[in-house]
Amino acid sequence: MPNIPNSRRAFLQASGVAAGAFVGRRNVFAESTSANPPAKRAIVLFLQGGCSQLDTWDMKPDAPAEYRGEFDSIATATAGYRLCEHMPMLAARTNQFNVLRSVHHGTPGHEAAIHWVLTGYDYPGANTTTKNRNDKPSVGSFVAKVKGPSQPGLPAYFCVPDKGQLGDRVRYADSHFLGMAYAPFESGPVPVDATSPYRVPQPLMMFRDMPLARFSDRQGLLQQLDKFQREADASGMMSGMDQFRRAALDMITHPVTQAAIDLSQETPATRQRFGSNKFGQRALMARRLAEAGVPFTLVNLADNQDWDTHVDNFNAMKTRLLPLLDRAVATLLDELKERGLLDSTLVAVVSEFGRTPKINNNAGRDHWCDVFSVMLTGGGLKTGQVLGTSNTRAEIPQDRPIHYNDVLATIYRQLGIATDRVFMHEGRPVPILYQGTPIPELI
Repeated sequence: MPNIPNSRRAFLQASGVAAGAFVGRRNVFAESTSANPPAKRAIVLFLQGGCSQLDTWDMKPDAPAEYRGEFDSIATATAGYRLCEHMPMLAARTNQFNVLRSVHHGTPGHEAAIHWVLTGYDYPGANTTTKNRNDKPSVGSFVAKVKGPSQPGLPAYFCVPDKGQLGDRVRYADSHFLGMAYAPFESGPVPVDATSPYRVPQPLMMFRDMPLARFSDRQGLLQQLDKFQREADASGMMSGMDQFRRAALDMITHPVTQAAIDLSQETPATRQRFGSNKFGQRALMARRLAEAGVPFTLVNLADNQDWDTHVDNFNAMKTRLLPLLDRAVATLLDELKERGLLDSTLVAVVSEFGRTPKINNNAGRDHWCDVFSVMLTGGGLKTGQVLGTSNTRAEIPQDRPIHYNDVLATIYRQLGIATDRVFMHEGRPVPILYQGTPIPELI
């Protein structure tokens, strides 16, 4: 894929935004944004490390053994479509979601690919030392900026359990130039089983025995101390900190956030239903946040690179990854539907890329961005569709190629957010997405 041009003129041409369009941008945005969007909120389940398309959503039972791998396929609720044998719960529910089997983007490295998936922008040279923070705002931060919180005391953007990737060596789920006010709030560590208690993060808890009046006095003093810095600040950083601090104080003094993330309010049966493991409990946290009304929740279904199966792919997938994913996602969809939330909650299961079609010498699969799979449902989307195919060995799209930015454009569209809205950064226009169109078959 081509890099984003640096010159302002070339950038405007490439993004399809004419210079004259900046006049009256607010009116253009108002006309191209739904006042009553189908999706009120979105949950993105991120399979960090790169999930194999051939061993999950895009089985190739007729390919040579060194491509098809060890797993059998099973019938699904969708006629003619088969899933991996280790995903039986999802196989029974394919009429409730869509599978996109021809997704692609342009980078095979973890850092740049994660940045692309979480922002919609390439980041050439992304790495864990010198380029380990956002180059553009994350999708969640744009959603927080445009939509704002749904109720007082509740953040617009949450990360479960945190906003870091690759063992927190990169942080590409952050707000960049939008400022701290649109950074994600973090749930903090979520229990790894269905019986351990969840501990509300210390930053969200009021100091013990501190009266609210005294707490307010301290905040007033802090504002006075910050006054001189605020008056001298031309970058807007202090203003962003003010907004972020106000949101944090709302969370501390308002019960809605602590109630939303407190897993102890769930019955033991519900916690067991999601699975007594980190995937299940994080999916349950996402359901609670959606139920509370959080507009965007990013769930990291990995602590580091769990899905990066260069070695022993099949053993890891059948024992550690697929059964947990199958139960967590299927239960999340069931519970959202039972609570009447699925029609207004868009759910996506994504990974930064897929895995190599040919199995390597370590019984593993390596990085592959030329074609991979995404699951998408809820939020007013049509369901039960399997879009696109890869070729016989899952190497490249065969028909109906879908660029990953089309997936993001679909998510933004369902949330009522116009992707051509532009924000200025260092004198240059930055659209929410520089390319990508909603997938017409889904809307």
